[in-house]
Amino acid sequence: MIQALENIPKTPDDWSRFSWDHRDSHDRIRAAIKTQFSVSLGDYQIDPVNPNDFEDFLLNNSQLHGDMNGVLRLQSSDLEDVNMQDPAQAVAWFRLHYLEHYYAEAALKI
Repeated sequence: MIQALENIPKTPDDWSRFSWDHRDSHDRIRAAIKTQFSVSLGDYQIDPVNPNDFEDFLLNNSQLHGDMNGVLRLQSSDLEDVNMQDPAQAVAWFRLHYLEHYYAEAALKI
């Protein structure tokens, strides 16, 4: 559920839930883009999320966002550069990240 992407994970269970909901949103976005635009987007490893090794997740997630935003002609944010140990950066990242999912799903009417 997309609303879950607004929550900043704190516990391992929170990270598992975020990871599953995040993967689900990207899967639905990719499927809708294939149906509505006849474009097959690549898939990148984003689940499970390891909060202790976030670099690969950030890179793969950024690629997914760049691909979907390119097809949908939506604004992209820099989702690769964040220090999750800095609470202000974490809050900003999760907000920008959520908004990109929100706008993509809204554009696709899913």
